[in-house]
Amino acid sequence: MTCLNTFRALACSLLAFLFTSLPVSANLQQFQSSWEDSAWVVDTAPKQCSLTQQIPRFGRARFEQHSGHRLTFSLLVDQPPVRDQAAHIRSEAPPWQHEGKPRDLGGFRLVQGKTPLSIPRDQALRLYYELEQGMQPVIAFDDWGDGRDKVEVALMPVRFREALPKFLACTAGLLYLDFEPRAEQKVFFPTNSARLSRAARRVLESIAHDYRKKADFRIVLGGHADERGSSAFNLALSRRRAVMVARYLRSRGVPAKAIESRFFGESQPEVAQSNPEAWARNRRVTVWIADK
Repeated sequence: MTCLNTFRALACSLLAFLFTSLPVSANLQQFQSSWEDSAWVVDTAPKQCSLTQQIPRFGRARFEQHSGHRLTFSLLVDQPPVRDQAAHIRSEAPPWQHEGKPRDLGGFRLVQGKTPLSIPRDQALRLYYELEQGMQPVIAFDDWGDGRDKVEVALMPVRFREALPKFLACTAGLLYLDFEPRAEQKVFFPTNSARLSRAARRVLESIAHDYRKKADFRIVLGGHADERGSSAFNLALSRRRAVMVARYLRSRGVPAKAIESRFFGESQPEVAQSNPEAWARNRRVTVWIADK
């Protein structure tokens, strides 16, 4: 009886070892729009352009550009992840396309929230170019539950080129900056005036105080005017406003070399309407905080 019990114990141990040593095949969850339903939709909201594809049962993929900012790519989801985790993006030829070599587009971080993936300009442009060439970017990560399944979200290139002219026409009307602002503030002016109000001085004093503490950024000023008056007059007025802001910042300890000024006249309204409230918002200097 003792030998029998010993044999059974050994057999059970061996079976347990075999079962725990066998590789576990992870299930693959795939999300993408069908060829027939695939579409890229352009939204031309004021001061913002977006190019979006719906991904059934998952969410949306979106290229987006705001006035004064660079292009970004975001993944918006119907069910937010419960933890941060790694993701990887590759580009591959879709099934109907025989040409096109697969490309590794790098690793990224998914974070909790409705927008778990947000990619800055350089990587967003890479995705943009891949889709324009008819390739299919695939975002791969572990599932947001226990992490046992693999998830792949594919962006369909179908009809991407058809949407591009409208999207490019929209972005052409946005304010272009050759840098990515860390932050921005605005100060406003009376009609036909470059005089700084008390409220404007408080904003600028706070910016100057931050600079004196760290001095790890530069300041770019954008002068603006409302639509009334000639283009030449408005351009000169926007210049005077930016010069006044720069002068005040220098008087509060910001060196001239840390300040850059640009002038836009009435070409970039904050509010695209013709009424006193809109004019008041458009008589401004935008203060961008940027990396050195």
